[in-house]
Amino acid sequence: MLRFCTFFLLSWLVATCRADVLPLATLLDNRVAAPALRAVEAELSALDALRQQREAEAGWQWFASAGVGRYRELVTEELRDDYYGRDLALGLRHPLLGSLYRQQGAVRSVDAERQQQAARRLLYQAQQRLALRSAYADWWRAQQEQRWCEGLAEGAQKARQHLAERLRGGWLLASEAGLLDGRWQALQRRCTEVRLVLDETRYSLQALSGQAVGSQDQAQAEMLADTVQPLNAWLQALEAHPRLLERREQLQLAEQNRDSPWYAGVDSNFSIAQSFEERNGGSKPGNGLIASISLSAPFDPLAYGQARDNLGAARYQAAVAQLDAEREQLAQGLAQALRTRRLATEELSASRQQLESAALAMHEQRLRRDSQIDQAFLGTLTAELEHGYAGLRLIAAWHALWLQDAALRLLVDGDQRSPLLGPLTLGWQELLPNVPRPAAVESTVWRQGAYVWDSRQLLDEKSRRQALRALREAGMQRIYLGVSATQVAQPERLREGLRLTLNEAHELGLEVALLLGDPQWLLPGPRQGLLDLLTELATQPFDALHLDLEVEQLGWPVPRERLQDWVDTLAQVVRVSPWPLELSSHHRWFVARRPGEYCVPCHLQQVGVQQVSLMIYTRNPERSAELAEGIARRWPALRFRMAQSLEPQLAAEETWSGTGHVQLQAQVERLRQRLQAVSVGGIDWQDWSFYPH
Repeated sequence: MLRFCTFFLLSWLVATCRADVLPLATLLDNRVAAPALRAVEAELSALDALRQQREAEAGWQWFASAGVGRYRELVTEELRDDYYGRDLALGLRHPLLGSLYRQQGAVRSVDAERQQQAARRLLYQAQQRLALRSAYADWWRAQQEQRWCEGLAEGAQKARQHLAERLRGGWLLASEAGLLDGRWQALQRRCTEVRLVLDETRYSLQALSGQAVGSQDQAQAEMLADTVQPLNAWLQALEAHPRLLERREQLQLAEQNRDSPWYAGVDSNFSIAQSFEERNGGSKPGNGLIASISLSAPFDPLAYGQARDNLGAARYQAAVAQLDAEREQLAQGLAQALRTRRLATEELSASRQQLESAALAMHEQRLRRDSQIDQAFLGTLTAELEHGYAGLRLIAAWHALWLQDAALRLLVDGDQRSPLLGPLTLGWQELLPNVPRPAAVESTVWRQGAYVWDSRQLLDEKSRRQALRALREAGMQRIYLGVSATQVAQPERLREGLRLTLNEAHELGLEVALLLGDPQWLLPGPRQGLLDLLTELATQPFDALHLDLEVEQLGWPVPRERLQDWVDTLAQVVRVSPWPLELSSHHRWFVARRPGEYCVPCHLQQVGVQQVSLMIYTRNPERSAELAEGIARRWPALRFRMAQSLEPQLAAEETWSGTGHVQLQAQVERLRQRLQAVSVGGIDWQDWSFYPH
């Protein structure tokens, strides 16, 4: 089975490496303009032509007139001249007053419409990028689900076969088998449909980008931000949104037309023309050069002007209201988008934790099954089923967060990523088919460790090698290396000693964690001393930072405020520490809590604590194993180790003081057999100076 899994994994990795990655940036850079964009470009060209027409209409114009007729023209009161005549006039005309004002207004209207079309072009470009990003994310999700389902196919078929065999053999109730088989069938159907979804998303991506997307091409997840800027920071950026730009152009045009001059209602033209006239019987034609001005106005110019002003004011108010409504609508949509994104981030975090928990449960159930515990059969199948669904939920959660990021980019999209979207801190970790590797499972390699509060021998060049070999020969794989105030007072010497000790310890296969433990660091004032010390030692290659900050040492009972100080200290340490954070703690903070009590484990997960060494100081191995096992099952997202005391000053029932090396190692082995199955990572002895060696 191991050979098959290895072969399957290698085959999958080779196939993945051969596939060509098609980045989203390539599709965005080479995309073909969408039909809506092409329509806007055509409309902009039409508006350019229309503006030329309106400019021509607002300037000089040619005109001509011709006439023919019979005229009875009075020469004197009693003398009339009857004749047939023909006349022709050619000239130039220019609009004046209200006529010119309206023609110039038509030019301004075309300019405003062109600016609005330019804003629509920006909007359509952003919408096309959004559609392309969304389609790419859909394609990525389909590929990830197909890859995940490939690793589930064989296990799903075998699980259903085992259920059928157990049902036929009478080992399972029909209801139990039916419920579990139905969920496995649903998972298989969903995985079968993924192939159709993959083809559909690839076609959609091709249509939106105008580029060929091959079946061998692979999508690549974008980096995402854990948090984005709050709503107040986004509101200013909204002012550059294309929809608001379009509304502002409408408002600007309305403001220009809000107040019109007094002559706006007076139609007027200035013209100059050359006329020609010919009469029957005349010996030669007549001609003349004429310059004229024409004026016309409504019969009631005052009422007309008032109506015109009312029209301008009403349209201005309408434009202001439309701008405010557009801004409010965008702000509400933005607030909703930010809320949805926060929920998507929380869902992603929860999905990752669910996958970790499902992988841990599957690991534990397989260990029970490998130990020939028949009752673990249903538990194993259920854990494997939950693990399959958990992987799909994690893929869906990442996809949802990706879509929310794409939607937010519609508001601030451009060539460069906006700082409003936050720093890119979230990266997708490929889910290998049938090879779950959660942190909780990886930590189940059993390691024995020892607290070395007095590190003088380890840092002394003369005794270093002998001290390290003594630890190794005693069965230790981890060292919690303490430093004293005296050593810290000599920073150069301390750094050099640590560098040499850590290098030599690593050569011997020992893990070394920096051990610090002053309870005063829990308080806001002295806490800075801890942060400064971590900064001073940041270049040292420790494998972890282990804090032994016991809140009980500052007084009992422990108030809620001190627990919060504890968590605040750990949160600040995580931000400055270059090493994974671990801590020692009394087991009381991890047992079942009553409603309303401060949840220490919940906050430890949130601030980023990697591992907890439970101080279970009892010589009763059954009691200590029971406590550690219960805590590990209650908080599967945390990794645990168990600390046991060798200190002679403690009560006899709390310490292993006086026990020989052989008896201690036998006890370690018994604890390993029981606790490793629930992913407890090892045992730590407090302190090395009391260990029999």
